[in-house]
Amino acid sequence: MYISELAPEREPQYDEMALQYGTIFCTTQWANLFAGRIKRYGIYDKGGSLAGGFYTYLEKKFGFSVYRNPPFTPSVGFFARIGSSNPAAVIDEWKKILSVTADFIEGESFTLVMCSFDAKIIDMQPFIWKGFKVSPRYTYILDLSITNDDMWKRLSHERRKNIVKGAKDGLVVKIIHDFTIIKDLVLKTYSRQSKEANEFYLNKILFEFADDSNSISFATFQGGQPIACSFCVYDRSTAYYIIGGYDSQQKHHGAGALSMWAAINYAKEAGLRYFDFEGSMSPQIERYFRGFGGQLTPYYQIAKTSLPLELLLKFYRRDLF
Repeated sequence: MYISELAPEREPQYDEMALQYGTIFCTTQWANLFAGRIKRYGIYDKGGSLAGGFYTYLEKKFGFSVYRNPPFTPSVGFFARIGSSNPAAVIDEWKKILSVTADFIEGESFTLVMCSFDAKIIDMQPFIWKGFKVSPRYTYILDLSITNDDMWKRLSHERRKNIVKGAKDGLVVKIIHDFTIIKDLVLKTYSRQSKEANEFYLNKILFEFADDSNSISFATFQGGQPIACSFCVYDRSTAYYIIGGYDSQQKHHGAGALSMWAAINYAKEAGLRYFDFEGSMSPQIERYFRGFGGQLTPYYQIAKTSLPLELLLKFYRRDLF
């Protein structure tokens, strides 16, 4: 088994497998948003057949080479085709694929690796054995196959109260096709939090990638003015909440919950099976997501760097090291 950079003629097969065994974030369409900084790799069995893939996103910070998730992207797009059905053989296949991936990343020239895997990838032992720091992160995933009544019952009391009050106060939720509304609300949110938004890639996602075949977008209006929004991308089974915004000058506690609830119900009506909130380690945001009744689900982040930088990061990024 070996890994090499993906050749152009392999792209159709890669994409077909990515959608079958991975997520929308594994596809060429998504990866091309980050052209120039991203490299895609195929994982091949000893016969040269494609068995999986992933990508690396390189960023330069303070002269350091950092491999990380691309902006607004929850994982490094890892996927694998497992041909076995026997439980022990399935684990063996995962070990081989993840071991060769860990070896490959270990051999890359980097100052810092800091990237996450999809929640379906649970065997991190090959990375631990190679000296990577493996840390759990958490998201909430809502099963959309339950009834509408059960979905409502799963909401927390606070979230139901937000939605009911928003509707009672005359807030209106609309599906959005003008993504400048989403962008404006997202930038307001970043500004309020004193964070710098990556506007370049935000524009590429909203104005080059998003369309009715891959995205769900709702905004809540008060008196004709948009005050909150929820933006998701989706594949054949799952909607992923990746961007949201809120106008703090037009406060209403039900605005964000109404747009999110509309996105969840749209995903259900579209026949999707899951809604992934792409969770946050921020206590405030985690509490908000928790209120929608999804299943708490771990995913894993790997990190590795040189010993001197690791010791430095222990003081500034204890969550990594």
